[in-house]
Amino acid sequence: MTTPILLAVLAGALLHASWNALIKWEPDKLAAAAAIAVGAGVVGLPIAMMSPLPLAPSWPLIALSSAIHVIYFVLVGYALRHADLGVAYPLTRGTAPAFTAILAALWLGEMLSLSGWLAVGAIAAGVVALSADALLRGGLTPRAAVLAFTNAAVVVAYTLIDGVGARLAGSAAAYVSWMMAGTAALIVLIALVFYRKQVAEKERGFWIRSLFGGALGIASYGIALWAMTKAPIGLVAALRETSVLFAAILGALLFNERFGPRRWAALVLIVIGIGLLRLF
Repeated sequence: MTTPILLAVLAGALLHASWNALIKWEPDKLAAAAAIAVGAGVVGLPIAMMSPLPLAPSWPLIALSSAIHVIYFVLVGYALRHADLGVAYPLTRGTAPAFTAILAALWLGEMLSLSGWLAVGAIAAGVVALSADALLRGGLTPRAAVLAFTNAAVVVAYTLIDGVGARLAGSAAAYVSWMMAGTAALIVLIALVFYRKQVAEKERGFWIRSLFGGALGIASYGIALWAMTKAPIGLVAALRETSVLFAAILGALLFNERFGPRRWAALVLIVIGIGLLRLF
């Protein structure tokens, strides 16, 4: 993994944590998650129109990923409703990288070197450890735990699908923009059928914030998919989950969530993992 790719994925991780913080900040977190997904689709549509069409083999994966992302955004909203940002986010993102790397090795034949596996393990351990303080002080309900771990499985699924899809599409930008547009279309359809009244009641500021969050979301994921066309999917997936570090910092700054000694120890593990990535 070259330095430019590493820095790009880290920047994308910060963007990812930022739009999750926006959801946590909103009173109606499920609506915020859905609206940000729609915002990503709105931002992505002009990009899709200006980009070459994704190549034919990628379209089934675009459709499948769009449906899976609807589930993902719904679970994000529910999890953040019942747990701290510094808990739900690390548990969701931290348990995914190791499984992604293992499945990428089995399915795609992307075998990592020893340093690569050590990097994935260190980052995953550090990411999960970031939630330890909040877990010990009761920042996680059983319902939120089930939601977080279920969404981790969803993350593994769409990461592998999209990593392959972006390669087949011929353009990561085209793939992610059409996929986000598809996700947005599905969410709008569901909202109009089941939540028309709630949609009409949202104020203008809510939609502006959602559009901003959507821009952060599509930029973050676009960077990740571009990196997956240049480097092993397992390594990119692990590095992207350093977003939990940024989420922990944002949680401390914006929501007064504690950043104690265990989180500093987790930070050291993540930094070690990033260093090991440069040896791969």
